[in-house]
Amino acid sequence: MHIGQYISGAAHVGLIGWVLLGGVFRPDAPPVEVSEVAIISAEEFAALTPTTQAPDLSTDVVAPTPPEDTSSPEVAAAIDEAVQQAAPQETEVAEPDVTPDVPDPEPPEPQDVTDEAPVLPTPEVDTAVVIPDTPVRPDPVPTERVAPEPVAQPKPETTIADELQEATKPDEAGQAAEEVTEDTAPEAASSEIVTEPKQEGIASAAPTTSVRPRVRPSRPAVAEPAQPTPTDDAVAAALAEATASEATPQSSAPSGPPLTGGEKDGLRVAVQQCWVVDVGSRAADVTVVVGLELDRSGKVQGDVRLIDATGGDDAAVRTAFQAARRAVLRCQKTGYDLPEEKYDHWKDVEITFNPEKMRRK
Repeated sequence: MHIGQYISGAAHVGLIGWVLLGGVFRPDAPPVEVSEVAIISAEEFAALTPTTQAPDLSTDVVAPTPPEDTSSPEVAAAIDEAVQQAAPQETEVAEPDVTPDVPDPEPPEPQDVTDEAPVLPTPEVDTAVVIPDTPVRPDPVPTERVAPEPVAQPKPETTIADELQEATKPDEAGQAAEEVTEDTAPEAASSEIVTEPKQEGIASAAPTTSVRPRVRPSRPAVAEPAQPTPTDDAVAAALAEATASEATPQSSAPSGPPLTGGEKDGLRVAVQQCWVVDVGSRAADVTVVVGLELDRSGKVQGDVRLIDATGGDDAAVRTAFQAARRAVLRCQKTGYDLPEEKYDHWKDVEITFNPEKMRRK
């Protein structure tokens, strides 16, 4: 048999036994108390209970007795006394003031009036200072030849020669004449070097007349300095330019081959090793360009200078520049490793310090 059947049988036996034998172990019920009850009517109940009488309420009210003497006291009549008014005093009337007899003033004698208008002072008229006419110097004609004396441009059909010579004409009478020659003239020349053609028809910028300023009593009049004419300025500028072009030697280009990409990267990496950027500061957003001069050993000559800066305020720019300057000076040590034969190319260096990317120009 299965264990479940044993359990089921035991449970049923226990239930049946509790039903059959459960009353044996139950305690005895308490005894029931019985009391006698009598039924009476309302009249009998009222007779058994004592009655209480309410106090009598009297409605008679004693009226108060009036006072014996109700007559009003006698009031003595007031006697109006006649008020005697004082008689008004008579006022004395003042006698009117007697005005003395004053003779009427005599009218003034009429003065002779002339019809002539008063003479007004003539205002001072500003006089104009006339600048004498300066003879206008003719503009030089641009030519390829310079001579002590200018030579006019010859006609197209004229033969260029060193001397001026007119062509000979044959004799009308048919006589034998000398050999007929053509017109010859020297080549056109100018007495000065003309740098560029001038525009014709430009009026002189100097005024022809000027108004003299009003003279102050305490200060003497100061004469205006004469302005140079545009022609003199142009001539002086042309001579100065020609003299400067002859005296100034042309700057020589850097000698030797340029720096290679590897040499530029070597300099950039060497400087970048000492460059410290504070990521949390405002200087991290500033890009600075610094310039420096190197000697042949690769050391910095003088001080590092700031060339350009972008981003941030003045304080951030100063902080970024100081960081770049310290990086250049700390990493030089015994000198940057650069080829000496290319010194002309790296003696002046500009380095851009960019927090995102550093490159060398």
